[in-house]
Amino acid sequence: MSAWLPIVTSTVVAATPLIYAALGETVVEKSGVLNLGIEGMMLTGAVAGFAATLASGSAVLGFIAAAAAGMALALVFAVLTLSLQTNQVATGLALTLFGVGLSAFVGHDFAGTPLPGVKALEIPVLENIPVLGALLFHYDPLVYLSLVLYTGVSRFLYKSRAGLKMRAIGESPAVAHAIGHSVLRMR
Repeated sequence: MSAWLPIVTSTVVAATPLIYAALGETVVEKSGVLNLGIEGMMLTGAVAGFAATLASGSAVLGFIAAAAAGMALALVFAVLTLSLQTNQVATGLALTLFGVGLSAFVGHDFAGTPLPGVKALEIPVLENIPVLGALLFHYDPLVYLSLVLYTGVSRFLYKSRAGLKMRAIGESPAVAHAIGHSVLRMR
């Protein structure tokens, strides 16, 4: 096996959570909202997922808890910026600082604790191809799901009527409002 292969595969695995966050942030940005709190949401989700996995022994429950914690902070951001009309930059930075502090406080006790991992998806014929097998077909299901979601988000934003409406609202909220689209509801 080549020396570069483990580096590439570990990079793909490490980038997967960033892909999920970037997909969500892309949708938010296209609607015209500036969310600088994404890092705090990710950290809060990470520590919630870690704690849930440790408590339950189930990685699936950990992923659900991580998503729920991230969505809870996203809801706080949405209420503050869209309903209460607070400054998006200040609110996002405050949520980032909150997430960093909360994850450091809660996660301090979990430092160094091992967790059960997610097993790689075994694709019998394809994973035995000499270099391509290990490079493309030896990841856990979350890596493949991120690629499917990437395709879905791209198709939504650029091939659907709702995606076109969202991008129009993000580019020019005043014009979108003038032709009858609810900017606040879409955001």
